[in-house]
Amino acid sequence: MHRIQAHITLAIIFVIGITILYLPIMAKLKRKGKSIIRQCGYLGLFCSLFLIIFATILFVPITLHPEQYILNFIPFNWIFEEEDVINHFIVEVVPNIMMFIPLGIFIPVILKNKRNILKTLVMVLAVTFSVEFVQYFIGRSSDINDIITNLLGGVIGYGIFIVANNLFKNKNWWKQLLEN
Repeated sequence: MHRIQAHITLAIIFVIGITILYLPIMAKLKRKGKSIIRQCGYLGLFCSLFLIIFATILFVPITLHPEQYILNFIPFNWIFEEEDVINHFIVEVVPNIMMFIPLGIFIPVILKNKRNILKTLVMVLAVTFSVEFVQYFIGRSSDINDIITNLLGGVIGYGIFIVANNLFKNKNWWKQLLEN
């Protein structure tokens, strides 16, 4: 549970910090005609990617010469190997899903040509595969379960985008958010 609280605290700190750092850029792009709402979409996508990289790669010590390389191709093997399956689900699976929900929302918001589920999931898959690939070489494990749960998070995020798009498609602020 402590690990989840640490991730949430770091996420809040980084979102606030990145937002403050992004304000001058936002003002400059506003002068160039980009709406503040659209800028918030860019900020959301940037924060999503930054938090994924931070939580999965930078949050733990990195070693370029690990003692062992861990690669798991067996889906859901933790169900049979873990003594406390519920705790593993809460500490490992749920955060992996939650971490990719914003990416599944902001990819179709910002990238008009990625506004179908297949194109969005290809982008989410590219991000999660890249993370797992890097993790293998820096002393972390690479796990098919992470790819599956990250993709599930992307699907949930895309579903939230679709629901929001149907609810708000006639609202001016939503049209500004989706503009290109």
